[in-house]
Amino acid sequence: MTMIPSFENREPAQIITERSYFESSGRIYKALSWLDYAKRSNNISALEYAALETRLGIEQLLFEQLVVGVGSELEQKEYKKCKGNAKLLDQVLTRLIPRYEKLVDFTVALAPKGIPISKWDNSRLIRDSGKVSKYLHWSGGLDTTVQSEEWFNSGVDTVLGAAKYVWDTLTKGNTAIIRIEDLQPEIRELWELYASDQITLESAATRADILEPTLQERLTKGSKEHQR
Repeated sequence: MTMIPSFENREPAQIITERSYFESSGRIYKALSWLDYAKRSNNISALEYAALETRLGIEQLLFEQLVVGVGSELEQKEYKKCKGNAKLLDQVLTRLIPRYEKLVDFTVALAPKGIPISKWDNSRLIRDSGKVSKYLHWSGGLDTTVQSEEWFNSGVDTVLGAAKYVWDTLTKGNTAIIRIEDLQPEIRELWELYASDQITLESAATRADILEPTLQERLTKGSKEHQR
């Protein structure tokens, strides 16, 4: 069982040098560490660092969803156009994987028991990215911003809400999606029926369970023939 690291009571030197991973979980871990330090020390810079890491974590998470869903279909030049923009990344995700949210639901329903799959609220991620950015590009008098306890506390709450959503979802499940082109014909037919609202998700899952012995036998037979 993987131990979830604690982000509490870490000092700046630790935050910068320890567990410096640059995927979404590493970014959010840093963000929560900076937030904890900001609250303990009433430090504005730590709040800004937390906001930056949270925004980068959200952008990285959307990119990870793209990689999981389409792999090499995402061209480098296309990614560069939307890099750093959560809304554009989500638009690319929706274009390359039509009916994306339904496909995630389908994946969750057909996943083997004991393998938790997370369903991301990408609309929330985009909103949170915008809210967090306000603490990177703030404007106004010092007395109403960085010298204001209310402004500081509001910033901590805003960034914490965004970071905790990502962290809690990451630590409770996997980011995964079925690749339609890899599906067995029978399962692909179930997907098309569900995606076009001809059957319910529950019906699709039930039919998939019924088909499982046949599909397993086919895979086993194919594997044996390949080994000959």
